[in-house]
Amino acid sequence: MTQKILLLLGGRSTEHDASLHSYRRLRAAIEAAPGRLALAGVAYLTREGGYRHFDAGPWPGTEEELRAGAALPLHEGLRRLADSGAFVFSLLHGNEGEDGAWQGVAEVLGLRGSFGPVLASALGMDKRLQAVVARDLVPGLRTPRTWLLPPAAAQDPAAREAWAARITERLDGRPAVVKPNRMGASLLAALVTEPAGAALAEAAARVLPYDDQVLVQEFVEGAEFTCGVVRAGGRTLALPVVEAVTAQGFLGHREKHEDGLVRPVLHTEDTEVTRRVKEASVRLFDEMAVFGFARLDFLVRDGELYFLEINTLPGLMDGSAFPRMLEAAGLGLADLVEECAAEYARRPVRDKVLPYRIDHGDHDGAAHGKEPAGV
Repeated sequence: MTQKILLLLGGRSTEHDASLHSYRRLRAAIEAAPGRLALAGVAYLTREGGYRHFDAGPWPGTEEELRAGAALPLHEGLRRLADSGAFVFSLLHGNEGEDGAWQGVAEVLGLRGSFGPVLASALGMDKRLQAVVARDLVPGLRTPRTWLLPPAAAQDPAAREAWAARITERLDGRPAVVKPNRMGASLLAALVTEPAGAALAEAAARVLPYDDQVLVQEFVEGAEFTCGVVRAGGRTLALPVVEAVTAQGFLGHREKHEDGLVRPVLHTEDTEVTRRVKEASVRLFDEMAVFGFARLDFLVRDGELYFLEINTLPGLMDGSAFPRMLEAAGLGLADLVEECAAEYARRPVRDKVLPYRIDHGDHDGAAHGKEPAGV
């Protein structure tokens, strides 16, 4: 049977543009797979949080066309999603997309789609906490030394400068990376090659309008690897690993999105290093209960494997690493959509209704202001 697909994209997120690009690529893949997949609808969340709905082609391509769709209140849009009968494939990158917000909405409303569990998504958007979890799950896995900007310093420039000065002492002249804790696409991530308190504080200030949790990480100079993972046929499959070669050994937003700043090396034949990367990726994917697919980033220095982060919705646009990995494994984006729909059908369903009796033995206690026994 042809699988009906509804694409959900856009959102109030700093990664809105990535969502638009992924949408165009995935829409083309669906249209190129007649008989297998059929695009049954498009739901677009504007940058301001408005909802636009399309239930028939020709399908919109540009942001202007998407914004011209039928405007609905969000609650009505959610009803359309739930009643569509289609598998909702979410392309909501970043905040209010990958961070557990829409995953919770989908869980409450019973939306059939690629959203996945709340915890896995929320953890995937918190670099600091996922690093703690990753070290515990994979013996021997390392992470860069990391410091989090205290909440009080986020609003106080003087406190921020004092915090940056303390971090500078701990770095002892070594380079550092300043980045948002809860954003993707390496947005606002900056390499500070000669860290000083003022430089770290300035880099943190650039992040704060978008994320009040700012990280400083010791820069680990090494080879950077990224590994895609998918659930296919009920099994977790590691895709061929890509090594990202850059001039400074730093893969930031510009390197990822401007031509010529990174040389991706696809490893179709495994080495000892790529095998370790794959093993760690599959272990973390399964243990964190990630749904469908993801991409995990690592560094290797002097034989040590450093975990950087997991991306629960990697970019699917032209030039992105994840589609290249899929292709190298003999899979396409249409296969990815089909596998996600099949994985959703395989998921265990919990019975959330379990009535039980509470008898404190003193039915009149509450009426007399007494605390019932056993509370």
